[in-house]
Amino acid sequence: MDIARIIARLTLSQKIALVEGHDSWHTFAVPENGIRALTLTDGPHGLRMARQAQGGFDVDDNEESTAFPTSATVGSSWNPAHAYAIGRAIAQECVERGVDVLLAPGINIKRNPLCGRNFEYYSEDPLLSGAFGSQFVQGVQSRGVGCAVKHFAANSNENYRFVGDSQVDERALREIYMRAFERVVRQAHPYAVMTSYNKVNGVFASENASLLRGTLRQEWGFDGLVMTDWGGTHDRVASMLAGCDLDMPGGVIHNRILLAQAIRSGEMSMEVLDRAVGRVLLLGERASAAHASHPRAEGHDEASVHSISRSTLAHNEALALEVAKDSAVLLANDGTLPLKEQDGLLVVGEMFEKLKFQGAGSSLINPPTVVSPRQAFDRRSIRYSYAPGYRSSHTKPEPEIAREALRMARKATTILVFAGLTDFDESEGFDRESMALPEAQRRLIEELLDTGKPVVLVLFAGAPVELPFADRLRAILDMYLPGMAGGEAAAALLLGEESPRGKLTESWLKTADDSSSCADYDKDEVARYYESIYVGYRCYDKAGIQPLFHFGHGLSYTAFSYADLHVSREKRRITVNCTVKNIGDVDASEVVQLYSGDNHGSVFKAERELRAFAKVRLRAGESARVSMGFSIDDLSYWNVREHRWVCESGEYPLMVGAASDDIRLSATLTIDDGELVPSPYSQAVSRAYAQPPRSVPKEFEDLLGRKIDPHPARWPVTMESRLLDFRHSPMGRILYRAILGTVEKNYRTALKMPDSLERDSRLKNSYFIVRMMPYNSPRSMCMSSSGAFSYSMAKGFPLLANGHLIAGVRTMLAKEHDPIDLVDREGTRS
Repeated sequence: MDIARIIARLTLSQKIALVEGHDSWHTFAVPENGIRALTLTDGPHGLRMARQAQGGFDVDDNEESTAFPTSATVGSSWNPAHAYAIGRAIAQECVERGVDVLLAPGINIKRNPLCGRNFEYYSEDPLLSGAFGSQFVQGVQSRGVGCAVKHFAANSNENYRFVGDSQVDERALREIYMRAFERVVRQAHPYAVMTSYNKVNGVFASENASLLRGTLRQEWGFDGLVMTDWGGTHDRVASMLAGCDLDMPGGVIHNRILLAQAIRSGEMSMEVLDRAVGRVLLLGERASAAHASHPRAEGHDEASVHSISRSTLAHNEALALEVAKDSAVLLANDGTLPLKEQDGLLVVGEMFEKLKFQGAGSSLINPPTVVSPRQAFDRRSIRYSYAPGYRSSHTKPEPEIAREALRMARKATTILVFAGLTDFDESEGFDRESMALPEAQRRLIEELLDTGKPVVLVLFAGAPVELPFADRLRAILDMYLPGMAGGEAAAALLLGEESPRGKLTESWLKTADDSSSCADYDKDEVARYYESIYVGYRCYDKAGIQPLFHFGHGLSYTAFSYADLHVSREKRRITVNCTVKNIGDVDASEVVQLYSGDNHGSVFKAERELRAFAKVRLRAGESARVSMGFSIDDLSYWNVREHRWVCESGEYPLMVGAASDDIRLSATLTIDDGELVPSPYSQAVSRAYAQPPRSVPKEFEDLLGRKIDPHPARWPVTMESRLLDFRHSPMGRILYRAILGTVEKNYRTALKMPDSLERDSRLKNSYFIVRMMPYNSPRSMCMSSSGAFSYSMAKGFPLLANGHLIAGVRTMLAKEHDPIDLVDREGTRS
């Protein structure tokens, strides 16, 4: 494709059209110039292809596809090869469905356990997030389907995601929140990057030139396309000038007017627009390989073009099962697991028959089949009694169901409880209010424990939950969100057909109050990342905070010994070897983790940081030599004065273990060819951050290098105010109820439906919208509506709410004249 020649033939209106979406899931086509429309759709846990383009947040009517374990689950495997295999498998479904770009993976850092979207992310650690994200991208793009890596950058909550401002110091941004993106861009070369909704240090990510032009393109060498998240545009001209090429889902006439005016006035050169158009065309060229090579792209009948073959679905379901088994984490076990064949086994919990296998929101998959634990038990002819105990798709406890479970428990010898978070508790679009299990489940578990019978807990959730009764449980198996084959995986592990082999990629706290970011999380639209680099285990290990289960923790049905540590250096490469032996009588896998420690140089650092890891499969009694390595440059910190990486000379502890708190071997690495650079921090900052802060220190603004207003005024409202804030005036409350009433109607309708898969699906979608909508702003509603909610209406909303009724009505009724036809008639070209 001669991109320059094609661009030269395009009119201004065609160029403006090409840099926005045509509808929710497609770009514009210009057939007379050989430009086809691209199809973009959601991942990252499968291909979520909407049957109709009804809006980016209408997620319950999707074509069938494989539901893989969620990213939080896959990360717990500590096996990045799974991410590659899943990416390649989803890409095959993309090819067969005619999808060009998969909106995945999400590689944001799990800053706080309450984030409702944590199930879509791999870890609280940037090394793991980057390793899995890189492999996923390479897997998808190996078939010629593009990836849009998301959400760039510092997107750590849902309650304020449309209006939030992530105030994060430069070092934490580089070392924690952008490190995974850097690895993915440099290693995997994604076709696209998606910006986050939020501001980063006062500037919306979609128009943050420092991030998009400076770091992403100039420093990391990214040559692909940058797109907004759906509705993530704030100022279209500013975003174009900053390097954001594609506005999705598009359809906002106001944005077209701004671009046309900017070209005419000289505010933006035609060269800037042409560059963005060129990146759209380049994306189409790169993503066309799969369609050119796949026989279904050659013009077969419509049904075959838009369906997934049985062989592909069968292969992918088998892969989903294997990953689910390799990712489950055995948190605790006194020997009760694996279960032995016995009479008197009582199974309690509706998730036994209604598997919670995925999260809610834009990643919602419609799989052709789902295997529940009950189906898997019945296939094996396991003898058990069953009581639901609670209803996961109902918001209120039902005491009579719990009483029946307790009555049956009196006759049981062992109680197996299936529990976890429901879609009312965790989802895209809103954050959890606490880490607690639903009240009905928590109360039921405590009452079952009070019977004195052995209780084993099987968890299904996308994030850690409070377990105040953990020491009373005989065993805890955490399946996370295991995908469509999760029931089969759970049965195989519970019954000892295979040993659990996953480990935590996040710290499992006792309560959210222990979190490294608890002092300012979800407190206001300005998110103060006051903890700096002390995120997750980097905080807890140094501060002496004891999580319920530490980062890297996970048991199996055997035990492993570690010995014979050896460290060597070849130029800039450090290699660490040790011998690991399976000293039990069960074949199993171990995840060997390598951490580096603080060299006590000129700047504050974490007690330990993950540098490498390896997963090794060993038969009973077998031993193996395990090798791990990293670059000396990985020991560098980001110097905020010189704006570069600095590797200090000094002595660095190296620690090899089974978890961050279970170190088996240690050595010292001496670096004598590093740098000796003065601290870039004031003495006050150095003192304040010598230990992880447990509240927002007064030195935080010194660390940032600027003053901030942590609690901006919420009245009068603006286009950037959350709908929640409109309730401060009578007219604002009317507007709020008008919008919420519409979406709540769909939710109430779903609640009245009889129990069925359709009810569950409609509940997930409608509840997601009900919870997310109050956090929208008029501007984000406009930008995500594909033109249905005009900019004039969005502009008039705050005027009405602030009491300017006549001005508000006039503004809302103002007509927006699409400039595209006019500039075409005038013949404006590049």
